Amino acid sequence: AYAVGSLVPGVFEQYARVLHPAWAGPDAPVQWNAVAAWSGRTLHALAQWDFVSRPLGEIRAPRPFVQPPRSGGLPPHELERLCSVLAACTSTADRCFLGIWEGYGGLPLSEWASGSELRLDQRTFLVTEGPISTATRVDWRDPGALLPEPPTLMWPADRAWFVASDVDLDSTYVGGSEDLIAAVLAEPGLEAWPANSTDRVSIDSDSINAM
Repeated sequence: AYAVGSLVPGVFEQYARVLHPAWAGPDAPVQWNAVAAWSGRTLHALAQWDFVSRPLGEIRAPRPFVQPPRSGGLPPHELERLCSVLAACTSTADRCFLGIWEGYGGLPLSEWASGSELRLDQRTFLVTEGPISTATRVDWRDPGALLPEPPTLMWPADRAWFVASDVDLDSTYVGGSEDLIAAVLAEPGLEAWPANSTDRVSIDSDSINAM
């Protein structure tokens, strides 16, 4: 099964898993802990949405979400909060590499003409270089935005950290120093859990809620 180490290089002191929110409306994110409180499930570091969102027994309260978490990268607000933490933990915040999966439709390829291609695990990513603020120029509703989809991969020139958001997963994984991961876990705008490079990221990793 795929593990965190297949997404983020296994060279960092610590790792974190950032959960993508569910949605009660277009601009109304819902954290997993609210869903777990409703469903009666246990939220933990290896929890999987398919189980957490499945009620345990009869539930009378209305469902707190209408749409599940989006796979791929973090939504704009959460991405901004993460980038704020990341920028403080690198000496090269003005020189970062952003990779976006080439399979996304509607990419403004002219913006990426000076970039290069990176092939990993049978997938190809278009990579560009720029300040970390480039990562936050995401607008799902604007096909002409620099990034109509959030970055799939991010890392700074000094390699202080690495961020991976697989196109099929509803979580983003971060590798970095102990201080960086502590800051990610403490950031109130993010719902994050500690992770290990050996943690599985497949549906069968949630043995607690699968029962």
